[in-house]
Amino acid sequence: MTKKPKLFGTAGIRGPFGSKITAELVFQVSQAVSKMYPSEGILVGHDARTSSEALVQCASAALSLAGGKVFKVGLCTFPVIANLTLNPKHSVAIYITASHNPPPDNGIKVLRKGREFVMSEQDEIEAFIDQRQVEKLGFIHDNWDTIQPQLELTDANEQYFKRITDELDIQGDGRKVILDCANGPMSELAPLLLSHYGFQTTTINSHIDGFFPGRLAEPSPENLETLIGLCKKEKILGAAFDGDGDRLAIINEEGEFVELSRVNSLLALLAIEEAGSGKVIISIDSSTTIDRTVEKEGAVIVRTKLGELHTEGSKLIEKGEKIVFASEPWKPIFPKWGFWIDGLYGLLKILKVITSRKITVSEAMKDIPLHIAKRKAYYVNIDKAEEIFEKCKLRLKESLEEETKKELTIDGLRYDLEDSTWVLIRKSGTEPKIRIYYEAPNQPRFDWIENIVKGLEKMINEE
Repeated sequence: MTKKPKLFGTAGIRGPFGSKITAELVFQVSQAVSKMYPSEGILVGHDARTSSEALVQCASAALSLAGGKVFKVGLCTFPVIANLTLNPKHSVAIYITASHNPPPDNGIKVLRKGREFVMSEQDEIEAFIDQRQVEKLGFIHDNWDTIQPQLELTDANEQYFKRITDELDIQGDGRKVILDCANGPMSELAPLLLSHYGFQTTTINSHIDGFFPGRLAEPSPENLETLIGLCKKEKILGAAFDGDGDRLAIINEEGEFVELSRVNSLLALLAIEEAGSGKVIISIDSSTTIDRTVEKEGAVIVRTKLGELHTEGSKLIEKGEKIVFASEPWKPIFPKWGFWIDGLYGLLKILKVITSRKITVSEAMKDIPLHIAKRKAYYVNIDKAEEIFEKCKLRLKESLEEETKKELTIDGLRYDLEDSTWVLIRKSGTEPKIRIYYEAPNQPRFDWIENIVKGLEKMINEE
């Protein structure tokens, strides 16, 4: 029997609107959440995609029909709605977003008490939906006298603004910063915060538009050419977000895209300076740059599957472990602030250190190892993805047979070589793609590992 694919990927549920992400699916997930946490208020919010407002209305209706207490947030960033879940009045949230996916996609993220749902909660939702489908049960309709009025939260941004300005004391020095807001809801919040702290802020792609006319939502070097060009011309710092504001990319004052793991290495160092040593959780696709940076400060690296920072973090917290920082590329988590991914908080932490020390981002990065890295993704036929993936893994094993290496198979196949060169191949958890990430400490080694990747690329393209 063919195993039914999981609904949840590495970051919620995502896929094409109208085929995978449907009104019915939103209803099912929302009613499952309502029955899992019947006594907790549930927030609903959405990003700027063209289909998000309609889908969030489905979520609100589904929750109410199942007897849930709904708090409508409307258009907001992911960090804003995550922050609201710290309030016991409404500690659960359903957020309609496809994050950095292409414009036709949409998706669902579910949070509770400042973190995304962990694996056991995701499994519970999927089991709930499967059972109702097997038993051919329709949507839940509670008794008429249990249906509660839906409430509106109109100050979500203000609550986040107040908490972050209470938390971070930044003496802005008037330096210029260019923000690329990806035509998403970060356009309403990031410029206000930076202006409050005394920075001269210029924005691009800051009119909200679900078609993403300025650039695609993923803040990759390829999509940030305009921002990179402006930073290079003006010799000023740039920052870019994705479609819902959890991801962060930094362009330095020379107009160079700062490699993602170097950004997270700096943020991890700042967290250790503030909280002391402890565990740093990073994803399978994170660079050894982070290992080399934080281990010098006495921190311990824990590597986990992509999309399972919250699950791993919850396990460690239950054991009494101290977690000082967690990250995936683009995605920083600051446990002291909240166990959600927050690109804006990460940007403000960087601005605080460079202004207080009167340095540039380039100078702040000077002691963090610089590796040569590349991240590639290849669309494949979804029905052949597993077959292609297995062939690529076999080829990669054969290509590195003579190398002394450490193998990691918790999520795809990763090899770490003795000189800190590494390569990872995995299936995407959010799109029909095969992803290959690789890195090396110098150009000759990078050329060598890239030649191996080109062989894998040829195999993928021939399928």
